[in-house]
Amino acid sequence: MSKARKGVKYQKLTHSTQENPNSDMALGMAAPNPPTTSPPTANTKPRIRFHEVPIWAQSARKRPIVNPFSQATQMGRSNFQQQQHTTSVSSVGQGSNGQGRPADHSARSELDPTGILGLWEPSITNVIPAEELSKAISDYLFTTVVTMNGVQFGPAGGTASHGAMVEVEAKIGQIIDKNTNDRIRIPVSTECVLDRNDPNLRTVFRSSMTETQHRRLNGFLNQALKDSQPPPPGESPRKPRVPLSYVHTRETDTFYDLSDKSISSLPPSVQQYLDRRNRPKLRITTDQKTGKEIAKIVKVRISDIEIYSPQTPFDWRVSVSLEVNYDGDVRDLVESTEGKDRRRPDRNKDRVSYKHSHYQIDLTQVKPADVNFDTYHNPLTDLNDRTLTSIQQSNSKTEKEHELEIELSSQAIREQGLLAQQGQENKYLDLVKGFVDNVRTLARHCKEG
Repeated sequence: MSKARKGVKYQKLTHSTQENPNSDMALGMAAPNPPTTSPPTANTKPRIRFHEVPIWAQSARKRPIVNPFSQATQMGRSNFQQQQHTTSVSSVGQGSNGQGRPADHSARSELDPTGILGLWEPSITNVIPAEELSKAISDYLFTTVVTMNGVQFGPAGGTASHGAMVEVEAKIGQIIDKNTNDRIRIPVSTECVLDRNDPNLRTVFRSSMTETQHRRLNGFLNQALKDSQPPPPGESPRKPRVPLSYVHTRETDTFYDLSDKSISSLPPSVQQYLDRRNRPKLRITTDQKTGKEIAKIVKVRISDIEIYSPQTPFDWRVSVSLEVNYDGDVRDLVESTEGKDRRRPDRNKDRVSYKHSHYQIDLTQVKPADVNFDTYHNPLTDLNDRTLTSIQQSNSKTEKEHELEIELSSQAIREQGLLAQQGQENKYLDLVKGFVDNVRTLARHCKEG
């Protein structure tokens, strides 16, 4: 078999879980016992074979990588679909799209004469076609994350100690038609990536949900947390799982407008993505209980893509951003305003973060700082006391926001993407597919009724 037709091997990423000292578990709660059995090992699977070498599996010595961010200011956030369509079309039959990103994920199936169907192949070419949505997102993340240089990469939920760190996250919400102010309606019945270059579409993404949906997701995630733990002594053993962990935080965000001097002090890796029409904000986060300053962050969005999901009440948006730990003096900064010079109110955030392998799910309730919270109960306490609901009700009529975010480790994406690019064993596609499937799972569990 020629070198161009060799299969790409995949290997399991290792992951270590570290307890957060600020979590409810660390504050006197009985934390779940670690599994008594070894972590599950992957089942032996046939080697995946590609009918042509994907761009990210070709040798970098034979094909130079083009950094797509050198054109980021011209491309903008809404032009990714146009670039994606052009490069994908040009790559058909060539095995390369010239952009340093995955061009083809189709895999061959091994012949299994002992299978239940006997002599059977998945298609007339024995090639398993790519799953389009996961392919589009893996292409997007390879282009925007794996090829990036001069920045930091970290775990899901991590923050930069210095410089800029890449953040990859998906938000659940709805794509709104600006003409009607209602959710957009497209004549399709399955998930698809929205082409925002269509001049007939005037849309905006709103990342919010109802309190009922939020409460249902809180209960679902609490149960998922419980189910992932090893069984108590005396119970029948069950298949080992990668256990979920959680952290419950209550924080306050205050926003400041950056001065020209402050903006010029940001790293060069961030400067190239600044939108001069919308100045970046500095977000100072403090602990509600102690008043201790937790973080000073400037967040700059690089790009995003939106996925329309007609079979669920929610669409979702995948974003890549840079977060900078701000070290400058804040005494000369002015608090942000909105409307007619009205001070932007501080935000109180009540958040439960569920960590699972290379993913983190943040379930957050946001209110103005002068309004009391509806609060979450401790997840394990709620699960042991069935008389309690996951979220307490409030008589407050003040508008509050309910949000759900799923974050993916940019460090894992970078590492696995580079391994794939170098033709080494990797789990790049599995990592992205897990991200997509986590979003799908949550979207399908927050239906009304």
